[in-house]
Order: sequence, then structure tokens, then C-alpha cells
Amino acid sequence: MFKNIFLPAIILLFVIAPVKAEWVMMDAGPDQKDVHYYDPASIKNNGRFKKVWILTSYGEEQTGGYRSVKSFYELDCKEDRARSYTMLLYTDEMATGDVIGAQHDKLKEWSVYPANSIFSQIADAVCASPTS
Repeated sequence: MFKNIFLPAIILLFVIAPVKAEWVMMDAGPDQKDVHYYDPASIKNNGRFKKVWILTSYGEEQTGGYRSVKSFYELDCKEDRARSYTMLLYTDEMATGDVIGAQHDKLKEWSVYPANSIFSQIADAVCASPTS
């Protein structure tokens, strides 16, 4: 009897369990403690625009109590600019632990990122990706 009840529940748990991102490391910061990643599986293509999840994992706790930030960005691949739609702050590295802060702003203004910055490196990799 219990086998008939629990087996479907266990199977369902594995089916609906969230898929873990396969983060690609782009750069460790100057002190080698802050590391930047993007998730190629999250890239969505819309012409010259691409959307992607970007993660920054800090070696030390930041002001506000977080150790990593995961953000959903839209990139304008022709104009070298970006805007963040969603930002999540996590208590532990690699976007693990508790979410202790969140921001969602669909109407956020575009920001131009500097050439040779870590963001420029990530944008170049994302914009070159054929993923749609």
C-alpha cells in the first residue's frame, strides 16, 4: 500500500526538481576571490538582443550579508549595452543558501559597459553564442 503511494511521489520529486545551472567561469577578480560566470543554457536570442543569467560569487561576505548575486540580463549585442531585469542576493557562494534580497525592474534603463571589462567579456561570449 505505502509503496503504491510513495513511489509516484518520489518519481514526481525527481521530475519537477529544479535543474542546476552549468555555470561557465569567465574571470576571477584581481584578488582571485570574486568569480564571474554565465549560464549558456539560459541564453535566449531575440535578434540583436540576448538574455542570460549571470552570477558573481564573492570570496567574502559583502555589505548586506550576501556572498553571491545572480542577475538576469538583457544584452544589446550591437550597441554594447545591458540592463538587468532581476537580481537575487544569496547568503552563500554560487547562488546557494537563502535568498536575502531580490529586485525586479522590467523598465530599467540601458547601461553601456566598458570595453575590456568582465561584463564586456561575458557579453562577447553570450553574443557570439548561437543559442536561441
